Amino acid sequence: MFQRLHIRWIIILGFLSLAVYFINPTYQYYSISSNPELNDINIDYLKDDALKLGLDLQGGLYIVLELDYKSYLLGQANKTLTQSLKKELENDIDSAIKESLSGQTDVLDELFNISANAKLTKFYSSLLKVSPNSDPNNILKVLKDKRKESMTAILDIMRNRIENHNQYGVGEPSIQRFGSDRLVIELAGVSDVSNAKEYIQRTAEFELTLVHSIQKFNEIIFKIDNNGDNQLKLQNLLSASRGSMLAMQKDYDIINLIVKNSESFFNDKYQILWDNNTSNTANDQVLRRLYLVNQKSAISGGEIKEPKALISEFGNDDAGKWIVNLDMTKAGKVKWSRFTGNNIGNQVAIVLDKKVFMAPTIQNKISSGGTRITGFANKQEAQDIAAVLKAGELPAPIKIAQINYIGPSLGKDSIDSGWKSMIFGILIIFIFMIIYYNISGLLANLALLINMILVLGILISMEAVLTLPGIAGLLLTVGMSVDANIIIFERIREELRIGSKVKAAINNGYNRAFITIFDANVTTLLTAFVLSFIGSGPIKGFATTLSVGILCSMFSAVFITRTIFLTLSNYISIKKLSI
Repeated sequence: MFQRLHIRWIIILGFLSLAVYFINPTYQYYSISSNPELNDINIDYLKDDALKLGLDLQGGLYIVLELDYKSYLLGQANKTLTQSLKKELENDIDSAIKESLSGQTDVLDELFNISANAKLTKFYSSLLKVSPNSDPNNILKVLKDKRKESMTAILDIMRNRIENHNQYGVGEPSIQRFGSDRLVIELAGVSDVSNAKEYIQRTAEFELTLVHSIQKFNEIIFKIDNNGDNQLKLQNLLSASRGSMLAMQKDYDIINLIVKNSESFFNDKYQILWDNNTSNTANDQVLRRLYLVNQKSAISGGEIKEPKALISEFGNDDAGKWIVNLDMTKAGKVKWSRFTGNNIGNQVAIVLDKKVFMAPTIQNKISSGGTRITGFANKQEAQDIAAVLKAGELPAPIKIAQINYIGPSLGKDSIDSGWKSMIFGILIIFIFMIIYYNISGLLANLALLINMILVLGILISMEAVLTLPGIAGLLLTVGMSVDANIIIFERIREELRIGSKVKAAINNGYNRAFITIFDANVTTLLTAFVLSFIGSGPIKGFATTLSVGILCSMFSAVFITRTIFLTLSNYISIKKLSI
């Protein structure tokens, strides 16, 4: 195969040219960024095409997520609990969380100890669908089983959000379970803490629900103001405007407190939700809308599919703005058609994570199931929403227990140490090959350099991430490549000992060595493939680097060096091989 030398050289030079092409942005990016005199030069355009580094090499965000026990346990409780029982449960949960933190124990075990006996089953009897007198141990087991299922689902959803949708341009983020109720996420190269927090903590709870009239909203406000114990009245904080209420942003917290303390007036039928966006008045006062909507949604997140962020086409009111298009499942289309047909002239709230993104008026019956979300500030927000909707709704609320930005200084030390050890190891190999195999060793070293260029070029083209274990994978690749050349050279030596001519010795040596090299590399390659599929973060980085390195080392050993030897034997009269 490829017996013609010029074809072989075209292939080699073609691959080498492509590798250099992919490496060039990386060389430029890191050359400029490491030179203080050139810091003023805009190199953002090079960043996307440059080799990406892992958290251990370039720094980034280290995030610890944990289950929000208070929200989770309140959500699992019986829906029919009275206000007094809800308050009692809240107090028990707060005490359990406090005891858990002080004693480093399980929150659920602490809740069991605090609320054991009939009280615990009174809170959670619906989980077993039995009487409140059931064994509280069964309640505890169900809560732990549900927690395990929820954390497993959250892990998968987070991987979908960050890895599959590549939200932050992180090729290989590390997302792992830690204990029974925590996840550890590492995002290399990400420094925007606030954006990361908002994106990761989104529950992606999506719903389409009916907006009630101003008249109904005023009725609810009247009940709250005349029956509540609040000194401040909602009617003094709100004003009617286009199917909703307007409030000052500065009153956000106090309004939320009044609403929370007045949940009994909603009778599990209504809820008050804030608009996602704010607006400014002429005198720079910040306003925000509130909507009175149904507690029960018409369409939920499980009934939508294929969310896509795109720019609205011309001819629409929101032309040129970023939107998220949604389609619905077959069952969702039927429900949506029925809902829109029964509510022509009414508003419908498009809600995500308890915030209203828009509240359009239903003009006619919609049978297609298609809808759109507007009101995004920019492209990033629209893409974030599309990504979290596509990944799915979190089955349980989570919160960020810890978030740290790891600076690149630690990574710089690791890079320097890694590259120094790599260069030192390669130099030793180069010297050994030249001393032991003479001119043939020099040719093998040349092939090894080409091999390294090819590996880096392929890794960059794949948008792989280089980690410290990845550098170890490169070193192992060097060893595999040298090992293959040693096997070939020893086979050639054997051919020369039995009196074969130089050209015949080269051909026979490569042919005899091929199966040995192939077997050794394939077995290692299979191991690397397994690691790349089941591993994550640094392990995946090591496996990816090793896989690419093995393929390139086989190519350099059995193709590149052979081409060089054949070229020399064809065009230069070689009677003795220096090997």
